[in-house]
Amino acid sequence: MESAPLDRLEQVRKQLHEHKIDCLALVPGFNLRYITGQDFLLLERPFIVFIPANALEEPVLVIPELEAANWNHIEPFKARLFSWADQNGPDEAMHQAAQTLHGMRCLAVEHLRMRVLEYDLINRFLPNIRFLKGETVINPLRVHKDKLEIASHRKAVRSCEKALEEVVSNLSQGESERQICSRLTSTILKHGGESTPIEPLVLSGPNSGSPHGRSGERQVVAGDILLFDFVTTVNGYYADITRTFIVGREPDERLCKVYRAVKAANEAGRASIRPGVACQDVDLAARQVLVDAGFGDYFIHRTGHGLGLDVHEDPGIVGRNKMLLEEGMVFTIEPGAYIEGWGGVRIEDDVVVTKDGCECLTSFERELRVIGN
Repeated sequence: MESAPLDRLEQVRKQLHEHKIDCLALVPGFNLRYITGQDFLLLERPFIVFIPANALEEPVLVIPELEAANWNHIEPFKARLFSWADQNGPDEAMHQAAQTLHGMRCLAVEHLRMRVLEYDLINRFLPNIRFLKGETVINPLRVHKDKLEIASHRKAVRSCEKALEEVVSNLSQGESERQICSRLTSTILKHGGESTPIEPLVLSGPNSGSPHGRSGERQVVAGDILLFDFVTTVNGYYADITRTFIVGREPDERLCKVYRAVKAANEAGRASIRPGVACQDVDLAARQVLVDAGFGDYFIHRTGHGLGLDVHEDPGIVGRNKMLLEEGMVFTIEPGAYIEGWGGVRIEDDVVVTKDGCECLTSFERELRVIGN
């Protein structure tokens, strides 16, 4: 479902040349998955992939012996492997790799992922190297999704929406947040989601006023706000959806007012999306609606975040981000209002920037719905 590893390897090398960086180092995780199309385990054993800018030089791997067979089986591209066994440790493999990489002056590393373990190993055998942020190289590639990547996002969204509908249609008062969370998790998998890397948030009553709360033992009763925020992946690509409901009876005037404001903010954010618009202006479009409605102080997080192989990646839809939107970017629009001791409302959609606007990948209804009668 993803572009060929050789194509992405070439794209990385172009970025390295553009930024005048000698080499990129990756450890197992989302970026290596993006380049190779495969997942590798990041455990206690150092595993580093060095990608030189020079296309005449093969990538160099310092790889645990246990993983070398997996690499050779898939062989996403030709590489020089320096494997190491547990009884010997990685030093000799890193020494041989360093000899191969001799003359390298600057190395881009994953600022948000590389551990001290790998950093120390590199620094001991390449002591004069200058470290730079690898996100400069890899993020401009990952931020643009191709048709196959968008198709995976779309399938993940469909799985989430089918699961949510099944759960809320069969919800009973007296169930605990944790019970509903467990049922939602299994229902997501039933409807084609491949994983739930992050536990769903099912937050009821005043608990819904915590943007990043945790599902607990509180039982759902009539009159509760009930907020669902959850993810799944298909082919590694995320869907991230939030919807807010009312349990057992029609909402009161206060909830209606808050909900209308959040829904309008969501609509304003989505309506502002098109190529050339700055991320900060999308944030402002949504935020201003809540400010004007008197709820600006209760919107305490950014309007959205990028989606891809990671649940939070570029572009960040936040006030300080001047990045301009471009076709193929995928991100969330998720304004909310959170009132301590009362509850909260959030409506989150997943969108992709199109040639002249955006496509909303999510289609689950946004009207305030009574469930659990």
